[in-house]
Amino acid sequence: MTKADIVEWILENKNLEVTKKDISEVVNAIFDKIIDELTNGKDGHKVQISGFGTFTVKKRAPKIGRNPKTKEEKLIPARLGISFKAGKHLKESLSR
Repeated sequence: MTKADIVEWILENKNLEVTKKDISEVVNAIFDKIIDELTNGKDGHKVQISGFGTFTVKKRAPKIGRNPKTKEEKLIPARLGISFKAGKHLKESLSR
């Protein structure tokens, strides 16, 4: 599913008197806000969406990587990554 699919679903399934462009701007604003909170947020770089899940920023430790073709080892530096933990409602929906 893409952002465009979300916009289309809202347009087709909700009786709203707004344009596709307006819906698209709202969807983009929501995703922009999630990105902003994960990169600059005060709450431990965490975004919790009730019933859906929690996105958190985690520090990945440096590690040794290996080129599979040449077997050459290379240090992969520490970096930040995103982690997602599914919420109760999402887990229950998947286990049906």
